[in-house]
Amino acid sequence: MRANSFLFARSVAVGALFLSGMTLAVTSAVGATGSKAFQDSLPAKAARPLSGVKVFGWGFDDPAAVASDGTHVWVANQAGNSVIELSASTGSLIKVISGSSYGFDGPSAIASDGTHVWVANQAGNSATELSAATGSLVRVIRGVIYGFDHPDGIARSATHVWVANRAGNSLTELSASTGAPVKVIRGPSYGFDGPRGIALEGTHVWVANRDSNSVTELSASTGALVRVDSGSRYGFDEVVSGVGGLIVVPGLSAIASDATDVWVANSNGNSITELSAATGALVRVIRGSSYGFDYPEGVARSATHVWVVNADGKSLTEFSASTGAFTRVIRGLSYGFDDPVSVVSDGSHLWVANFGGNSLTELSASTGALARVIRGSIYGFAYPSGIASDGTHVWVANFGGNSLTELSASTGALTRVIRGSSYGFDCPLGIASDGTHVWVANVYGNSVTELSASTGALTRVISGSSYGFGDPDAVASEGGHVWVANSNGDAVTELSASTGALRRVISGSSDRFRNPDAVASDVTHVWVANRIGDSVTELSASTGALVKVDSAARYAFSYPEGIAAKGSHVWVANAFGNSVTELSASTGALVKVIRGSSYRFDDPVAVASDGSHVWVANADGNSVTELSAATGALTRLIRGSSYRFDDPVAVAAEGGHVWVANSDGMSVTEFRAS
Repeated sequence: MRANSFLFARSVAVGALFLSGMTLAVTSAVGATGSKAFQDSLPAKAARPLSGVKVFGWGFDDPAAVASDGTHVWVANQAGNSVIELSASTGSLIKVISGSSYGFDGPSAIASDGTHVWVANQAGNSATELSAATGSLVRVIRGVIYGFDHPDGIARSATHVWVANRAGNSLTELSASTGAPVKVIRGPSYGFDGPRGIALEGTHVWVANRDSNSVTELSASTGALVRVDSGSRYGFDEVVSGVGGLIVVPGLSAIASDATDVWVANSNGNSITELSAATGALVRVIRGSSYGFDYPEGVARSATHVWVVNADGKSLTEFSASTGAFTRVIRGLSYGFDDPVSVVSDGSHLWVANFGGNSLTELSASTGALARVIRGSIYGFAYPSGIASDGTHVWVANFGGNSLTELSASTGALTRVIRGSSYGFDCPLGIASDGTHVWVANVYGNSVTELSASTGALTRVISGSSYGFGDPDAVASEGGHVWVANSNGDAVTELSASTGALRRVISGSSDRFRNPDAVASDVTHVWVANRIGDSVTELSASTGALVKVDSAARYAFSYPEGIAAKGSHVWVANAFGNSVTELSASTGALVKVIRGSSYRFDDPVAVASDGSHVWVANADGNSVTELSAATGALTRLIRGSSYRFDDPVAVAAEGGHVWVANSDGMSVTEFRAS
């Protein structure tokens, strides 16, 4: 278990945390124009990513639209009044852009040409232009002359920017080079009626009118009307319903175009209409149960296929662009689809904005395979540094947030974020749960917080000089006992699991506690890793009496920071030794020291086991090493951009899942045990 200044040495180096005495001040890694890039510098040779990897973290807040220029991916957060920039090649975060100077106010549409980024602010009746290279503000465009009225769609040609005004039933044309108004196009002949989706192809502008079930085609060079396509044969569909009045539920949701075809998503018709880009003539209406259309909200075109996101179906439909023939429906929990409303392709990748899930899903455009799911800040992760699971819940201690995040162990879904002064959280680090109780060790609070595992409700905050707490940074529970390691107190505190009452404080020269940093227990034994002492102290679980202290050179203990006990094995992670020491749980005898370049141990600071496997978190290596619990043999090295490991400092395994807390990445990675 990593704690105190050593835990955050890397964070201090990058300016993320500042330690002064016993006070921790957390500064945001991203500000109005600031950025924090998560670099992927892992070797090219890596284990094949496991299926179903989930990564929890990031700052999405009702992402309503996504755009990509092949180098960058830009996401408009409608509720967050921000824009997130990602790397198109890796999915890593480049920056979060927010602040009053940008004029973001309900940003709902976004477009980029690689040089500029244009954002339509629905609530602000404005447009924001950014530099694609730096993300810096170019200008905020607002004023009566622009005719903005709930702008809800935006597209960029070589020379112009087109903005669809949903409430104004109009189209605003701007100069792409200066942002100056060119014209506001309105009038009954254009057939604008709740225009939202907008697409361009060379010489034409296509506008989807959600409320009137029609598509308006204009000349891109002059803005002149070419035609309005409407009528039942096009398959455009609108639903009228409501309570206490007439509410028009939008029909047309999105539109995409290339030089040959125009594709229109009919959200209520559960269909896609294909038009000829050259003539506007109807090519076909694509519908049928096999396509899986379920309120299609977004459409994108790759080289050979068309991709449609289904908001209600939480899925992605792929079909042939040339024939309309069905290819596949992509769905499943691993994809993270949750009210997907927008999809974009840069040729190699597909990016899906999940409005309800505060996430972004990336897929391969050629195969549809999942690349990663990038999730939102709702999880409240703030330097997560402790993690535990009881098979039903996953508990994450946020050292920098003075909070606790609870997830569902079966789905990874957020259950709750627990924070508030009553909980007594003060740099929480160690955490343990037996399924009934959750115990949290507060390093700087010199206290332990006990919660109900079923409800997250506070049971008690345990503190006071009699408990002997001294920077408690690790906790374990087994068989009715709770054991707390006090890193600065050179002591172990034992509590009653049922009442929280003090049983004993164990200290003394014979126990040889020196900066005890990790603790593990089974029903019979308690093992304490002494980080400074390069030793492991074994106690009797029933009496707290000393059994033995293992410290001889043959154990190869070197700054031991993680310890786990399962069945007949005890595993100790040696941070400075880049090794793992295995002991016999019954006798404490040395079984083996596991080391060598093939294991790729790199600052191993945490270890967990489910009885069959052992997982070791490598903080500096941004990887997890998996071993066989029976033999200690290398099973695999788990790493790669899809896992988003970033200073992994804690690991838990239960019920077929492995959970890794990424301290610098402000995230948790979940993957299935093999």
